[in-house]
Amino acid sequence: MSKKYLVFSIALVFVLALTGVVSAADPIKIGVVTPDADHGFTGESVAHARAELEKLAAEGVVEYKFEAGGEAAKQIAAIETILEWGPDVIVLWPLEGEQLKNAAYSVTDAGVGLVIYDRLIDGFTPTAEIMGDNETIGKWTGEYLLKYFADELAAGETITYLRFIGDSSTVPAQRSKGMDDAIAASEYADQFTQIQEDYLTNWSNATAQEQMENWLNTADPAAIEDLDLIVTHDDEVVDGIVVALTNYYESNPTAALNVKLITGVGARRETLATFDNPVANGIDLVTYFFSPSMVREAIRLGVAYAQGEQYDGQDINGQLFLIPSIEVDKNTVEDFRASEAFAERYSLSTN
Repeated sequence: MSKKYLVFSIALVFVLALTGVVSAADPIKIGVVTPDADHGFTGESVAHARAELEKLAAEGVVEYKFEAGGEAAKQIAAIETILEWGPDVIVLWPLEGEQLKNAAYSVTDAGVGLVIYDRLIDGFTPTAEIMGDNETIGKWTGEYLLKYFADELAAGETITYLRFIGDSSTVPAQRSKGMDDAIAASEYADQFTQIQEDYLTNWSNATAQEQMENWLNTADPAAIEDLDLIVTHDDEVVDGIVVALTNYYESNPTAALNVKLITGVGARRETLATFDNPVANGIDLVTYFFSPSMVREAIRLGVAYAQGEQYDGQDINGQLFLIPSIEVDKNTVEDFRASEAFAERYSLSTN
């Protein structure tokens, strides 16, 4: 079955977030498998997943088994354990799609619904997929860059940049593709120059800081002076890069540091604080809302499937649901801080 790509409204997403899912007569049995983490984006996602399951269980909507695995083998074992329990549906956030493919087939072969969250499994069609709209985030990034550097581009200047991606999964690939396609479709495609291969950060701010520091310590001074832009796929990566740039600027007060813009994904309140405290040399930031609380939507989708209902007014089987983002820069940050999206993102007392 071909997938119908659906982008549903932000308003509906957050109405669902506030109201939850209508309970069926009998609790459905749902298994949830996520990566294992106790901090950062993944750690907060795990906390939101547990909170949603606990809420639905208290309402009598579900019985659940929750398993977390920090490597593919542990996730495979978790799926096997849940299948023995006899679930109606499993929600899987796969670490590595290819390694999880056989386990995913074991779920559908058993007649159990399977909702894949965040990272797709190439060559495999589950019951449904749900994820942030990564390609649109990339497209918006590219379009923002074209607007932000409009004067320089019109004057024939070259925009030089570094790019820091998360990992080798489908998420960074989609974000990079969206950005690259937007720029390639413009008349200024040849004026954007990436001066180093993508840095693979594994979503770590410490790794990004080290990579940025290594580049600053080894690059030609002229290349450092010419750097206009730093592209990242995660706000925690932004934080590490900002530390590296700040340290460099403080250690080399006479050096010319001309970075004008850093891009991120997440709209974390910690990263948004840089709007209040300008980073080295007054660098601007733009980031795109991508929340740990989005995992709740995957669980709600799984519940809707198990109850034989539609999701967002659409049939579920074979569909890919895309959760929309919000662009946040210095002009919109205060409105975003006052939004329902921001409130749910930080609704847990542990955040």
